[in-house]
Amino acid sequence: MFNLASFISNQTDQDFARGYVFYVAFEDNPYINTGEKGRYLVRSSSLPASQMGTTEANWQGNVYKLGTTNEYSDFTVDFNVDIEDNIRRDFLKWNDVVHEVRDNMHGSPLQYMWTVTLEHLSHTTGEPIMTYKLHMAFPTNIGELTLDYSSKEIAQFSVTFAYQWHTYE
Repeated sequence: MFNLASFISNQTDQDFARGYVFYVAFEDNPYINTGEKGRYLVRSSSLPASQMGTTEANWQGNVYKLGTTNEYSDFTVDFNVDIEDNIRRDFLKWNDVVHEVRDNMHGSPLQYMWTVTLEHLSHTTGEPIMTYKLHMAFPTNIGELTLDYSSKEIAQFSVTFAYQWHTYE
């Protein structure tokens, strides 16, 4: 039987994870040179989504859905621009490795695909409660940077990444 007092006490006695405590890191990436400071330029992100593909099999007049393979969505990270605009410059250089428009050369995937780490942190201890490693990631869209004389907001831009798969701990 439903007990309202029990329901309320169960909801108020527990704490929940916070969405504003996280890191995004580009470890060992030769194109992103902001180091530890780069983590603090991240304004927002999302943890990656994955969806199980399905197919249908017919057997004796019945349709059965079967799982096929995971499909991984692109993900976007929003950055605050540092005073020297180094973070944006680094992403533009990384993008040039994928396709250099001046000579129409394409880089090897081994040159431009790197691991991106997303850590969701505990707001009480600062330790990771969930870590995602996005393997073989690369930027597919480096967003616009709005410049406006009438604004006093911190300049920001977005980078969208494609990746092959992710693991989690």
